[in-house]
Amino acid sequence: ENTDDLPNVIVAMAPLLAPLLLLMSALPSGLASDGAAGPYPPLSDAASAVLGDVRSFADLRPCEATSAELARYGPDDALAPCLLYDIRDYVPAGGDGGSPGRRRDQADEAREDDRVESGDSTTSGRAAAADPARSLESEGTAEVSLVQVTPSNCNNHRDGAVTSVGLLNSSNAGRGFGIGYRSAGDVSSGLALGREEGDRSVKFRLVSIVGGNPANVGNDVFTEVHVFLLDSAIRQIGNAAFILGSCSFASWADKPVALENRKVVLSQVGPPGFYDPASNPYVFGIHVNSDTYPLPALSALTFRLQAEGRATSTQQVRALYRDRSEFFKSTCESAVNAARQRGFDVTAIEYNPDGDDDGDGVPNSQDDEHVRALADRLCPPSDGDGTPRGTHHPAIFACVNQEVDVVIGRLRENGCRPVSAWFTTATWGWATANPETIPYFQGGGQWHENFKYGDEFFESGQAVLDYGLEEYGYLGNYDHVVSYAMPMFLAKLLQSYFRVQDSPDVAASLGDGNYEIIRRHLMNINVDTIFGPVSFNEYQRNNGRGAAGTQWIPASSVSSSSSRGSNEDSGEGETTDEATVFKQGCVSPLDQANTAIVIPSPSSSDCDAGSYVNRLSIESEPALLATKCAACPADTFMSVPSSEVQCAACPEGSSTMDESGSTRCVTVEQNLIGGLEYMGYVLVAISWSMSLGYLAWVMLNRKNSVVKISQPEFLVMMCVGAMISSSAIIPWSNAQASVGGDVDAASRNCMTWPWLYSIGWTLMFSSLTAKSVRLNMVATNSMNMQRKTVNAKDMYFIVVIVLLLDIAILTAWTVVDPLQWTRSVVGTSVAEAGVVTIDSFGKCGSSGNMFAFLGPIIAVHVTLIAVTLGLLWKVRNIGDRYQEFKYVAIASVYICELLLLGVPILVAVQDSAPARYIVITGVIFLSDTGVMAFIFLPKIKYAKEGLPEGMTVVESMNLPSLKISFKSIIQLMDKRILSQGKEIEKLK
Repeated sequence: ENTDDLPNVIVAMAPLLAPLLLLMSALPSGLASDGAAGPYPPLSDAASAVLGDVRSFADLRPCEATSAELARYGPDDALAPCLLYDIRDYVPAGGDGGSPGRRRDQADEAREDDRVESGDSTTSGRAAAADPARSLESEGTAEVSLVQVTPSNCNNHRDGAVTSVGLLNSSNAGRGFGIGYRSAGDVSSGLALGREEGDRSVKFRLVSIVGGNPANVGNDVFTEVHVFLLDSAIRQIGNAAFILGSCSFASWADKPVALENRKVVLSQVGPPGFYDPASNPYVFGIHVNSDTYPLPALSALTFRLQAEGRATSTQQVRALYRDRSEFFKSTCESAVNAARQRGFDVTAIEYNPDGDDDGDGVPNSQDDEHVRALADRLCPPSDGDGTPRGTHHPAIFACVNQEVDVVIGRLRENGCRPVSAWFTTATWGWATANPETIPYFQGGGQWHENFKYGDEFFESGQAVLDYGLEEYGYLGNYDHVVSYAMPMFLAKLLQSYFRVQDSPDVAASLGDGNYEIIRRHLMNINVDTIFGPVSFNEYQRNNGRGAAGTQWIPASSVSSSSSRGSNEDSGEGETTDEATVFKQGCVSPLDQANTAIVIPSPSSSDCDAGSYVNRLSIESEPALLATKCAACPADTFMSVPSSEVQCAACPEGSSTMDESGSTRCVTVEQNLIGGLEYMGYVLVAISWSMSLGYLAWVMLNRKNSVVKISQPEFLVMMCVGAMISSSAIIPWSNAQASVGGDVDAASRNCMTWPWLYSIGWTLMFSSLTAKSVRLNMVATNSMNMQRKTVNAKDMYFIVVIVLLLDIAILTAWTVVDPLQWTRSVVGTSVAEAGVVTIDSFGKCGSSGNMFAFLGPIIAVHVTLIAVTLGLLWKVRNIGDRYQEFKYVAIASVYICELLLLGVPILVAVQDSAPARYIVITGVIFLSDTGVMAFIFLPKIKYAKEGLPEGMTVVESMNLPSLKISFKSIIQLMDKRILSQGKEIEKLK
């Protein structure tokens, strides 16, 4: 998965390589096989079979497949060694040298030229004319050869170099990169051709050999072939100056050849044990030290503890790692050593992946029971409360490979909630293949797509990969960027070395006598590349920058918009956890980071108030480091952040009002009317009983003069109106809703009771008004000695008009701004820990100004009273038996007194639902029953008493037309006789 990871098969080679190196140092120089000289053991039969008729580098044939196609070869695909690239010149695209030109395939020509140099008689006659290096020298351009041997699968390690060599050679109008004092100093600076004597430039020759398919022939056989071909190429290519390192296990084969031929190799491997300047001073590592991979995570943990004021000794650091791999062992041991130096409580768990500790015949790394036992030491089973026994949440470092799934599964079973988890697999293909597991995991590697290091040709390493996708047909990984950076770095090395020379002699400087100076210069150089700053420490390791620290975090927290490629493997670089998209963010180096590290992990953090640690989530959810918090169920609460595994139950009498995630329980003083609605129903029954009693009395006494003159039709209407008005108490009693109750029903009742009360009241008083109009008309006709009939039905229009007006106003009110039930909080108080008492009240209210509609209704009602009183005033002299003015006036005053008393009380108790209910219910009941009593009780009294003795009904009415004296009658008769006498005289 990781090219820095030397797999077990590589580790198995270490014991073979050690005696091989000892044997090579003991053997005298000579031919290991035909055409290849050096202190190497004879080739095995298997290696010779792979080489076939290839006796030296000159015998290599061009590869028949592309680099990408070769990388896909499997165990069944045989591959003979071949020459993939032999790049000696580039023709600038468009002739301007501004971009890499199209590569000319010169593998055949190169092979023939090298045969000439090696004395092959078949091509000896073409040597002078076909020597490109010689023709380049005549133009002031030197050729320096870079040699590389790779396995078939290492396309990223070789193709990046093709891009950079093409760009370098096409610089300066195709003359290559300038060197010497007159050069401007960077690889793309211009040199005026023939401008001055002594101008110099350099072109690279890139020889890239594919040594075979190790998946088919095995690593040991491939290593023999690799050593043979690399040594042969360096010996036969006269200007071979540098070796571009191979990949993975094949890198070891570069080392003896570099030492024997005294040529620098830029190795592309990370473990520190690979480098030993004392035994091999020609091996330089362009990769940053893989030991630094976990250090950003440890530094972040340290800073976090300092911010919390905690000592590092209170935090456990536990590391699990293999001991048979240089990469795994040294990487995790660096974290262990650094943690101990900083005072952490450290536990190191080292194991042999190839051993069989329990003797069951299964290697430890493949023995699930053994791996689970290791995971138990890494994070012990919990006590049942989600916290490891006797510890804080551990910080985990795991340098593991295929056993990672078993380890994480066991940690999950143990209820482990690590404060952080750094895994070697977090930057490999395993991460993108396990999106549900990886959130918040940390990792480390050589490079990250967010790195903004650039050079003269590309603004970033990601741009190199984008170019490679178009040029080579695949999206490379960080090794492609490293491969690209190596020729660029060597170009800057040569520029730096020759910067003070007027006419550099490249061939002489790179010869055997002066090459040591170049090597020493390499030890002291500091160069900026697209891979980042490159410089070498005392171990000849690149320490120009730190490793790329990464963490899988929500994409919303990552500033970069790119989503391609993790820093170690190509891949999507994104994963999802339900609705959250997780992306591999860069957290170090700080100048290249695109996000801040998340530590402690959400899993180990206290849950927010209103939530608890869900034990089921800890043991079942795949995401080990994601939050394990869940909202408190209804009627439970958590008032403060905590790691409790359950929420507290609400005390008796309190609740969370059916809401989850509560930080408190609530006791709500709802200020409902309680059982008072039954009082309202009783009052309604009383009012209805009185109205029905009056109605029955009217029907039974409809022939009584008191009833007849009082117009029974309108008396019936008054009874019905009183019943409708009193019915308003029923919806008014239900115009309330508890917290969480049916607010819609309460709102409907809020608007219903004004309808009933207003229409009932209007019907009652409009009937009285119509009756008064009719009585007034009868009295007027009587005074004028006129006999006219005034029917009751003629007065119905008065009732209808007033009712329609009232209904119109109520309808507008209902449509435009109806009354709604709303509840408001008056205040809160804390009764006990976690319990809050909320004092609230509800009422019928309007979103606007309800007096815009209530005002017109009041105006209609007041007008009815005023008109009725005015009409009755005119007939005030009617007999007391039939007189209503006095009683209606008393009823009106009574109503005013009710309002004058009720309104101030209502204002005073507006926040008390029971008091408000009693006041309004009382006003409705008393106004209805009072008005009816003032109208009907006098009539019942006079009807019961009957007519005074000797008095007729007409006389009892005491109309004005009957109050005429006898003298007036005689005078009226005399006038009539006198008038008739005059008429007789006229007739006479």
